[in-house]
Amino acid sequence: MSDAPIPGGPGDMDEEALKRFLKETFGDALPEGALDGLDLSALAQQANLPQDPAQLRAAAAQMQNMFAAQGDNPVNWQMAEDIARRAAAGQEGIPGAPEPSGTPGDPSPSDEAAAELRQAAQVARLWLDPVLAIDVPSTDLAVYSRGTWLHRTLPRWKPIVEPVAKYMAGAIGEAISAQLGQMGELGDMPIPGGDPAAMMERVGGTMFGVQFGHAIGSLAREAAGTTDLGLPLGRDGEPALVAANVEDLISAHSLDPGAARIFLAAREIAHTALFASAPWLGRALFSAIEDFSRGITLDLDALDEMVRGLDLSDPEALQARRPEEMFVFTRRASQERALEELATTLALVEAWVDHVTTTALEGKLPDLEAMREVLRRRRASGGPAEQMLSKTVGIELRPRRVREALSWWESVLDTEGEEGREGKWDHPDLLPTAEVLSGRPQAPQPEASSDEVEELADVSLPEDFDAELEKLLSGDGHEHAPREDEQGGLRTPGTAAGEADTAEDADSGEDENGSGDGSGDETEGPEDGPGRPSPDGDDGR
Repeated sequence: MSDAPIPGGPGDMDEEALKRFLKETFGDALPEGALDGLDLSALAQQANLPQDPAQLRAAAAQMQNMFAAQGDNPVNWQMAEDIARRAAAGQEGIPGAPEPSGTPGDPSPSDEAAAELRQAAQVARLWLDPVLAIDVPSTDLAVYSRGTWLHRTLPRWKPIVEPVAKYMAGAIGEAISAQLGQMGELGDMPIPGGDPAAMMERVGGTMFGVQFGHAIGSLAREAAGTTDLGLPLGRDGEPALVAANVEDLISAHSLDPGAARIFLAAREIAHTALFASAPWLGRALFSAIEDFSRGITLDLDALDEMVRGLDLSDPEALQARRPEEMFVFTRRASQERALEELATTLALVEAWVDHVTTTALEGKLPDLEAMREVLRRRRASGGPAEQMLSKTVGIELRPRRVREALSWWESVLDTEGEEGREGKWDHPDLLPTAEVLSGRPQAPQPEASSDEVEELADVSLPEDFDAELEKLLSGDGHEHAPREDEQGGLRTPGTAAGEADTAEDADSGEDENGSGDGSGDETEGPEDGPGRPSPDGDDGR
């Protein structure tokens, strides 16, 4: 970028300075002549651009850096990761939330802390093994820093949030373009290398990246392990705990340190064992989240209102925006149902882990119920980072009906034992639905049409039903019933077997070679009347 002085000074909205800002920001996407004839002063006022040319020059450099880092991705992942690392280290907090608490910075686990957690994991394995009918992972417990947790889990997060990131980047870009008036003035002009809508979509991707970086970085300061959200976010088959976050949890709730480490290690190991024994489960959870994300929609009126006050020249101002100020989501009925199914599966995972760890640790650890209650409350309310994540990606990763799911697992253990309990994870159809857990009746079948209702109304039972049933069971009237012939065909009463064969051959339309078009009418038995619709029944899950 040239450092030559730009005409104009503070307080003077200079057209040449604005042209330089736009060209330096968007590079080759704005060829010579693309801005001729536009009212750049009005555009700058709508975009809240600074009047000082020096500020414009600095803003152009910042925007160029953001776009270069983003590349062709729907979200600026580099910026998201940079912000996440700073948030994980406590150098940057969630906008509008209290300052980060707990252990300052992002300390590497000390040798002593790592040894204590690994010893706790060894005890947890010994106690879990007798109560599980699946293999307990033998991989040593990994002990993470917050930055390592972030590094290990980000590859899992990216495919989950990319569908919603792409949609939101486009929606934000369109809203900004509409506010700037560029869609009407520049949208029809052939521009090599890009178009204004694509430029603004990059701005939208940057804004999403900022919000996601805040959320995932703050979550790195709260998560005790890689499975806190009920998702397998870490490496396959490797349980892991974040040393600083474990100690913060112990300190915040005045827990017994040794017991709490065993308790948290047991939960992490139980999660890991479950996901390793049922590989479909993790894939199904991630797939459900991705499907939900693909159908996400924003309240466009609220979005238009938000971008009116947006300062595109100040990336720091973009970072200070809270997600609820930017993203207002709408949900369709199909998404609500999908979210309920996801929440039910998460509840079954959480309840199974709670069930098996309680069985393994009961009578061995002091204050077990107190530790369970701490996690119940944490799960019910969600921390600031989890709340921000739900506001950023539009989905709450929170289980529902955990108590009902816990009761269900206990009943399965009582009736089918450990093998039967773990066998429920062999296939999703073996797990209970939300209706089963809640005790609600199954969803009704579609209502019958008026014609079907009239037909059913014409069906009547004999006045003396018991007498008619007795006749049927005793064989009374069997001589009038249709019978099967030697070839498996149907012949009417009073027809000889040979006659029936001849009639069947004629009806089947077979030629001398034994082939036919099968167009003949089949002999039908007495009309039975319309069948009854099958009642709603248990689907066996």
